[in-house]
Amino acid sequence: MWWKPKGGVSAIPKMRKKSDLPTKTCLACGLPFTWRKKWERDWDNVKYCSDRCRSGKGTKNVLK
Repeated sequence: MWWKPKGGVSAIPKMRKKSDLPTKTCLACGLPFTWRKKWERDWDNVKYCSDRCRSGKGTKNVLK
């Protein structure tokens, strides 16, 4: 087929299991969250699981 490279090896990387991805604990709610593609370049600086936790509205700050 025209989209496969020579040798039959696919150029698309295999999917990773969600359990293999790194996790962190949210500083606002204390719940674990998993690495996301959109955080790929900035994973070391990610501290919160969502915009809601980041803004501090509607949740208790458990770990303050």
